[in-house]
Amino acid sequence: MWKRIVLLAAVAFSLVLFWPAECLTAKCGGKLLFAWPIRTGETFEISFLHSLNLSPVTDVIEWTGDSLVVRKSVFRTFGAGIPIPPDGIGTELISTDGRYELVGIDREMKSIPIMTQDVPNHRIALGGREACLPELAGLGKSVDISVGRVTLVARLALTGYRKML
Repeated sequence: MWKRIVLLAAVAFSLVLFWPAECLTAKCGGKLLFAWPIRTGETFEISFLHSLNLSPVTDVIEWTGDSLVVRKSVFRTFGAGIPIPPDGIGTELISTDGRYELVGIDREMKSIPIMTQDVPNHRIALGGREACLPELAGLGKSVDISVGRVTLVARLALTGYRKML
């Protein structure tokens, strides 16, 4: 009987370690930079400095289970290079509390390519985690943001046990 219990525990432990989970990933040159668990309907943010007016911008992206959908863009300064609904981007521009929200963007993508530079200095945030892409990949690198299936073993090897908590 104990042998069966040990065997079942070993099988269950192996499944936890090696069963791939859906994760938001960043890859550079085929190398996995991070892999964070994400659920269908969950949103994450890509923050950066606008290259023309050097003000902060945050794009909110939802994982629908099939694609990444840009839902809105939040910025503090309105001006050159900032999209508006007449440009064909978004459905409404809302101004509240010293910031602007361009909502109704609803642009679907399978992945989001980002070129790392000091400006715009892209950062990704999901569920209390944050990564600075230029720090992870280096400057002048192409980073691909997407959702894929990654095992716990691969995530532990990537980030180390303490960073997973």
